Amino acid sequence: MGLEETPDCTDRCRSTQHGDIITAAISRRSVSDFDLCSYLNYICTCCESVKDSVGRTALHVAASCGRVNLVRWLVQNRHANINAKDDESGFTALHRSIFYGKINVAVELMKLGANTTLLDSNSLTLLDHAMMDGFVPESTNSGELYVWGSNCNNSLGPQQSRSTPELLDIFHKMYPEELICKVVVEKFHSMIVTSLGKVFSCGHGQGGRLGLGTQQTVIIPEMVNFPETNHGEPITCTDVAISRDHSVFLCSDGNLYSCGVNTHRVLGLSPPPAQVLVPTQLKHLSQEVKYVCAGQYHSVAWGPECLYTWGLNAGQLGHKMRTDDKYISTPKAVRILNFSETQIVAVDSSDGAISVCTKKGDIYVLHEYQCRKIASRQLNVIQVSIFGGKLNTSLGKDLTGEPNRELKVVALTNTGNLLLWQESDSQLCRCIYPLSRPIIVRQLSINNNGLLFVTKDGEAFQGFIRPRKKRTANIEKSDKSAFHKFLEREDCISVKLSKFPRIHRAIAITSDVKGHDFCVIQAPPYKRFHAPEIIDSEMKQNMGALLEECHENDDLHDVVFQVDHRYFPAHRYVVASKSSHFEKLLNDEEKVVVLDGYNSLIFEQFLSYVYTGDCDLLKCGECSDKFKSLCERLKETGEEVESEQVDGKLSAFEVYNNKTKTNQKQDNKQNKIRNPVRMLHEMAKKLGCADLCAILSNYDMQKFVIKKKTKKEVAMRPLQFDKMALSELCDVTVKCADGKEVRAHKCILAAQSDYFNNLFSTRWRGTETTTVTLPCSRSIVEALLEYLYTDTLSYLNNKEQDHLFKLVILADQLFITRLKEQCEYLLFRCLTLKNCVQFLSYASIYNAEKLKFCCLKFIVSNIAPLLELRMFDELDEALLKELSDFYFEEKSEICCRVITPYSTAPLEEEIVSVSSAYPVSLLEVEKVVQKSGQKRRSRTHKSSLDASQKSLKEDVCDDNVIQFPDSPSDVSCDVHHVVPNRLRAIKLAEEKIECEDYSGEFTKLVSKNSGDGDVLGTSFEEFPLLNSPPTSSCHPKSHKFETKHKIIKMSQKQRKRLSSESNVETPISESPKNPWKIANDVGSPPSPGTSLSDIMSSEKKQKENLVKIKSKLLIYTQVRLQQIEDKAIEDLIKFYNAENVTDEFITVERVNMGAVAAPVWVQGNKKLES
Repeated sequence: MGLEETPDCTDRCRSTQHGDIITAAISRRSVSDFDLCSYLNYICTCCESVKDSVGRTALHVAASCGRVNLVRWLVQNRHANINAKDDESGFTALHRSIFYGKINVAVELMKLGANTTLLDSNSLTLLDHAMMDGFVPESTNSGELYVWGSNCNNSLGPQQSRSTPELLDIFHKMYPEELICKVVVEKFHSMIVTSLGKVFSCGHGQGGRLGLGTQQTVIIPEMVNFPETNHGEPITCTDVAISRDHSVFLCSDGNLYSCGVNTHRVLGLSPPPAQVLVPTQLKHLSQEVKYVCAGQYHSVAWGPECLYTWGLNAGQLGHKMRTDDKYISTPKAVRILNFSETQIVAVDSSDGAISVCTKKGDIYVLHEYQCRKIASRQLNVIQVSIFGGKLNTSLGKDLTGEPNRELKVVALTNTGNLLLWQESDSQLCRCIYPLSRPIIVRQLSINNNGLLFVTKDGEAFQGFIRPRKKRTANIEKSDKSAFHKFLEREDCISVKLSKFPRIHRAIAITSDVKGHDFCVIQAPPYKRFHAPEIIDSEMKQNMGALLEECHENDDLHDVVFQVDHRYFPAHRYVVASKSSHFEKLLNDEEKVVVLDGYNSLIFEQFLSYVYTGDCDLLKCGECSDKFKSLCERLKETGEEVESEQVDGKLSAFEVYNNKTKTNQKQDNKQNKIRNPVRMLHEMAKKLGCADLCAILSNYDMQKFVIKKKTKKEVAMRPLQFDKMALSELCDVTVKCADGKEVRAHKCILAAQSDYFNNLFSTRWRGTETTTVTLPCSRSIVEALLEYLYTDTLSYLNNKEQDHLFKLVILADQLFITRLKEQCEYLLFRCLTLKNCVQFLSYASIYNAEKLKFCCLKFIVSNIAPLLELRMFDELDEALLKELSDFYFEEKSEICCRVITPYSTAPLEEEIVSVSSAYPVSLLEVEKVVQKSGQKRRSRTHKSSLDASQKSLKEDVCDDNVIQFPDSPSDVSCDVHHVVPNRLRAIKLAEEKIECEDYSGEFTKLVSKNSGDGDVLGTSFEEFPLLNSPPTSSCHPKSHKFETKHKIIKMSQKQRKRLSSESNVETPISESPKNPWKIANDVGSPPSPGTSLSDIMSSEKKQKENLVKIKSKLLIYTQVRLQQIEDKAIEDLIKFYNAENVTDEFITVERVNMGAVAAPVWVQGNKKLES
């Protein structure tokens, strides 16, 4: 089609040919979204709704190809049906974006109002697709606890009533190492069993049902204590069962424990007490039990070959009715079932009955003093659950008020099918579901409302049982087998399913009897990747470099040792911290210390060990040439024999003995002198270096070969220094942003950080530096010094995440890579579903690449719950695109799902030429024109920057017409991004150093020959502001926000008047005497008066701006922000030397932020701590 031709199309176009051209053009990867928008708008009048030959619209293909801007244009400008399904598989645009791995498009569609609950042809939502492309829940039996429901009696902890599952934060924060393997909940309390065998309870404690030794209400789960064994070993719990008023425990010692109210002898204790407040041991049973169950009037314990029951014998215990005693006070074996030929597979109990499943496939129900077989030959049953039953009401008045619920038994097979038996329909029927996909059940439970179960994919459903239609007419007998009859739809029970939200990794589910409170155990979020690696310690190399680079002309050394006419510059703190002799000697202020009687080469090795914890004489093998030559020189000097003088008064025998001893001492002395290892050992002893003495005691040198005497290894201490020791040798003060000061030693700071090394160097400053300023609190500075002195972060193991992020910022600015990586590792251990997206943003801003990679892996592994929680809505577009690309490459099953460019697609040159001839704006929102004879469609628009510019006139206009404001053509796209970027920069700058004084900054490195105005370094708080886009030079009416000046206290009336006048700016040359007679400028049209709608619109805009600022979680007040911006403007003017530049004009101004409503002060807020 030529450009001069007009497309043969009307506003009712349904041309499949146009749809094929449009989808083919979108598949062109080298064409921009802007060119495609113009081309689609030119090709077809209904480009947003026409379908191609396979039933796809332009929105479907754009979402599949990841074209975010095109999707946004189709929905906002062309008003495409965002929830339309394709004819191929029933996918909406949201389905297709997830199927093709375009996470950024899916997030944009959800922002634009796409329905996330629509099902495709396979009865799958977009979250189901994301979950199926993710990881299958691990084969684990423990995880995290999610709860929801009415929580009327605090049986679910301290939280309020919730309609959606929420993590029980209070428990997992108090016990972060505990994973839950079982949870049971009843009307008044609940019990939690962890993988380590600990039991926690909460709820109403009346009667001692909690087992905590008290009857008070416990909101936060507390641990239940058991007595120790005879050998002093702690007892752990393997299983627990509760009912309304009591609890039963099965522990690792094989014994049963119980507590609570004993009205109906449910505790199994003899003699029966009225109540027990702590778990009390029952009489040991003759046969081994593995599990326990409980009902309101009885308790059950069972194993593969036994079944014990006790409590009120109202027909449910499996024992005969006795007229003399209605209670079974202690555990009694059920003899009505013969377990000698088979074993028990599963048992469950309700208030009125007990169900038993055997290994032969028989299912029994103990009910009304009978043992009824309800199924046989069900060999693949692995779990049963029972509900309802009727008790013998003649045994007590309290039983007459019990509801008579229908008896139901549901069984789970190893293939994931459910079998249901109901008392009203005495037939075991298979459950079917109104879904177009298979449901494989993993675990089940039953309550008054229906079924609860989790699937192998980690989903959780609630099933509502529908009554089965009974056959009214007699059907002729057929030759169908029992298997085929079992599969007939007429013989199945239909179960209506309702999926629980926010459940994607479910392991088990349970609830109370009435179905008011629910609990789900979910596997922990997937972390199937390695933790970020930390580079090896560099402290040894850094301290070695400090010693090697030390010379007599630098500013860091403060002592010089003279040994054998050689001079060794050193640092008092380092030497004194490793030598007790030097600690006493170096208290004097003498610059030069003379050491007589020592060899300079050996002293050099001693200094090497003091600084680095190692030296050449501690390396096994042949020694170096310098030590060989030293041995030769010592051997030559050692052969000289001193003249002897003999005392004439001594006898010949005494002279001989004395001579022999003297010769032995001289020989030993010569051997020691000739051995450098021994010489270093003697020096270490004299100088008081105990660590080196202990190490050298296992070393020796023979024939110039250094070796160990024994294979026993001497534990070498890591190279560390004590920051608190030798405080009198501190020579630098670190000033913190909160006004506090910390003393330190220059030598350690300079060795571990290039920043401090350059700061203390004379080439940067003409005078000695004794004070350093860091823009962070004292706690951050102490953590930094802890690392510099010890090379570890044990100090930060229990610190908050904000503390670690601030340390990451500081380490990044000071170029301390290993500290930064250690903080990244600690932050990786804190990754959760709630903070992973925030961690990703911070890691991207502060160049924490390893943490960023781990966040990406974590998000990709848990994409389904994050999409459901809408965690990506506030993520930066560029970072969201990077996440989408990472997701596409990481998923092997998704990376092959690509729409290849069509061979019939129009040429790129044709699309570009049409775009240049007929361009459209991606930002303009066109007015809705009512098509004749067509029903008007209702649309829901997400609040955005354009929507926030609507005036009140649009709200009060005619209801029959929807109007959209025209965007002025002279407004550039920068205007739409200045304010969000500005607010984002302010937010990031403030969150970096939360609640800290911005007056402090880094000590600037100033050249020795430069003046005070030449600043070579700036504070890192200003960096985010440097990335802010330049202020727009558009007409003032095009601005969204007004320039914000210093806040002056005014009355409410004055503020309203000023805010209403701020929308219309008029140049005023001078202040008129009569404000009611202001003359208009010559040649200018008269400005319209301010109407009531304008005033209301202005007030509405102020409130919106205040809400936006509050949503950014700004910590500082507006006055404080004003001071921060003033300081930033001054520093930027100095940085660019704006006052002295003559060849260009440089100015720094604030971005217009518009009028903001006055915030309301709320008393009682706690002061934030830094």
